Amino acid sequence: MEEIINNLQFTQNYWVILLPCILMVIDIITGYYNAWKNNEVSSSKMRDGLGKKLAELVYIVIAMLISIAFGIKAIFYFISLYVIYMELVSIAENCNKLGVTMPKILEDKLNNYKKENE
Repeated sequence: MEEIINNLQFTQNYWVILLPCILMVIDIITGYYNAWKNNEVSSSKMRDGLGKKLAELVYIVIAMLISIAFGIKAIFYFISLYVIYMELVSIAENCNKLGVTMPKILEDKLNNYKKENE
């Protein structure tokens, strides 16, 4: 058990790929549930969303290849952090639409909150 815990270090490179993928799955689930709850399920919107997720994965793979080819890991980490940030914001927006209470300062920054109040 101790060996498993020691291997779960977030400084290892596979977390740079795994964490964005986990967040993408959570975003897809919350987005689909939100659409289902509001009777707005649309295959074209889902295709567009999955296309964006695929593009994000391509960004990560290209950044990984650049880091391997040139030894510049900063690009790999930056792209991964950017995708993580985008996914966290999207998950927060989905949760906000589902009625999850959030701090006022966070609600004010979310895109869907501004659109609903205009």
